[in-house]
Amino acid sequence: MANTPRKLGAAILAGGAARRYGGEDKASLDCGDGRTIVRRLLDELAAAGLEEVVICADERRRYEALGAAVVADLRRGAGPLGGIEAALAHYHGRADGVVLLPCDLPAISAGEILALMDAFRAGRGRIVVARTSDSLRHPLCAVVPGGLLPEVTAALDAGELGVGELWRKLGAAEVPFEDEAPFFNVNAPGDMAAWRERNRPCR
Repeated sequence: MANTPRKLGAAILAGGAARRYGGEDKASLDCGDGRTIVRRLLDELAAAGLEEVVICADERRRYEALGAAVVADLRRGAGPLGGIEAALAHYHGRADGVVLLPCDLPAISAGEILALMDAFRAGRGRIVVARTSDSLRHPLCAVVPGGLLPEVTAALDAGELGVGELWRKLGAAEVPFEDEAPFFNVNAPGDMAAWRERNRPCR
């Protein structure tokens, strides 16, 4: 039945080179509340009821103190899809689906995560991807079936590294969000400072 609960795991994709950010570790940027982005993501995923969360990254030492397992890519230089392959391999046979989030989202909350999870559970295991009212699709904000590993591996073997294009080919459903703010992502130097300035609490 469509409403049958599905066991979900989660993965934070933190293996990118962050070239537009000068190679700096975006996941470890301060959100302005004393937490790094990756710490905040872990908290929000836990608030959404996800009991197991892994961080997909090759730099284990950066994240091992956070208490989450760090999963290295199975192949180097494959971009976010390589991290997704590692996440799916980690959860193979243990989860019906995997919640994916990139490591550069300082504002996403448990509410948005739960909306994606509910859409996945209602969709009989179909890939679900966030889409905001500005018509932007967010292919790394997604829930994917746990059995998708062969398709991801085949795409990587063929040199097809585009996550959004692969999800489209596999018939992903879009989950609409009216509010764009939770999906703000940090790309270039200065983005995080500007975001903190806009979201300072009133004194």
